[in-house]
Amino acid sequence: MIARNIVFFCLLVGNLILLAPHDATAARKAATSPGTYSDWGGDIDEVTIIQPFNAAGYDAIAVESFDTAGVALPNPKDNTYPAVLGAIKVIKPAFMAGLEENARRKVDASNPRGTGKGRTLVIRARVTKLDPGSQAARYFLPGAGAVKIALAGEIVDGTTKKTLVRFKQERRSAVGFFGGGYEALFKRTAHQIGGDIAGLVNAF
Repeated sequence: MIARNIVFFCLLVGNLILLAPHDATAARKAATSPGTYSDWGGDIDEVTIIQPFNAAGYDAIAVESFDTAGVALPNPKDNTYPAVLGAIKVIKPAFMAGLEENARRKVDASNPRGTGKGRTLVIRARVTKLDPGSQAARYFLPGAGAVKIALAGEIVDGTTKKTLVRFKQERRSAVGFFGGGYEALFKRTAHQIGGDIAGLVNAF
């Protein structure tokens, strides 16, 4: 009786082990059907899929706009004011680097509107938050005072100009030497968001 129970237990554990990777993979699979999704793929805050597309049918990805005009700035007397002004200059290149490193299509920086030969997916992004946090808080309390960047944007067919997908994403970084310098953390955070959007495109 004991031997039979042991065999049954081993078979049960074996089946659970075999099933676990399949179930985990299914849970990670991101939706590509029309609709609005929160925590899309466990990575992106909000994704609205208007028209599914086949990413393999496109030759390149372009970033047409990376608008920072509407970002709220700190008080000019605040010591974080220069940090946010500096971030406006560095976050687009960092975003582009993250996108390029993770995308399966070529990122064409020379053709931001996606015109010309071939088919191009065009990304239009608007920065909605540039929060410098507090370097002092990061230094004394790890995890506090994080730098935050939030984007809202869309993925557009470069030929038809139709919007295929809209997205919203926010990332934060709070770890670095001596509390983490503002510029380094802004760059890191923008780079991560670029990788997130590459993952969004790659899912289709």
